[in-house]
Amino acid sequence: MPPLTRARAHHKFPDFFTDASSEASPPALRQPNRTGKHTEILDWIILNPGTGAAHQDEADPITKLFRPVFEHSEYHYYLRLRRSCPVEAPHTEWLMLAWSSADVRAKFINSAQYRSFTEILAMWASERSVQVSMIDLSQSHGDAFGGGAFWGTEYVGPIEYYELIAVYFPEDLAATHIQKLNRTNPYNLGSLIGTDIYPLAGLTDWQHGWLDRPVLFKGQRARCLVYLMRWEDTTREREYKRFRFRIDGEDIDYWGEFVTPLKDHGMLGYESQHASFIREPVGSVLGD
Repeated sequence: MPPLTRARAHHKFPDFFTDASSEASPPALRQPNRTGKHTEILDWIILNPGTGAAHQDEADPITKLFRPVFEHSEYHYYLRLRRSCPVEAPHTEWLMLAWSSADVRAKFINSAQYRSFTEILAMWASERSVQVSMIDLSQSHGDAFGGGAFWGTEYVGPIEYYELIAVYFPEDLAATHIQKLNRTNPYNLGSLIGTDIYPLAGLTDWQHGWLDRPVLFKGQRARCLVYLMRWEDTTREREYKRFRFRIDGEDIDYWGEFVTPLKDHGMLGYESQHASFIREPVGSVLGD
């Protein structure tokens, strides 16, 4: 199969489609269909260019933005903030808000803190591109929330090594295809045996979910399915994607076995970027 297409530094990843009716509206978190606790909702804010500030800096505008949010114990318990500048687009900054309760997220959207939050996003949007989308990861079986990048507090600092894969499909994709794609996952031997020299153990975690808004792909509106894959490192990622296994005289390509059903269910194309997500010390203003 052809190699993965890397998103270049100048490329919007993904390129969110903005309806003409809302083009002048300030950036805002998307309204979810889901309610209740024990959910896994990810708000993805893309700043292009990024703030250029170090996360340890008290004058950092991201810290200033989230300090009043995390002063509230309920948000501190149900919300985690992760930030990164992707490897392939270092001038861009990602802010990812991981909510483990849709109800608490809805409470935030209806709060005074949220009005201040959107005012700051609107101010930033006057100086840079600010794109906001949401991914519902609640149907995924991976562990990025439970013990990966977005939750868990046993690790502080940059988390290596996540790949975000944007897979594009026709906007009018049939519900039967969507249901099957919801169950399309990479083969994750790493979840069974952990670190090992065997190439298929190089993938240690994954999750996936649909962006809640259309994107532009090669000039057309498209649906976007996002996979978050945690690799041990770049070498193990390459080993996994190149690995072939022979069973009963037949060569098995596990990366190909993952991509083939995506193609069978209408995939228009896909691309990726890599990032390390920053975890803060327990008790920091950024929610850990």
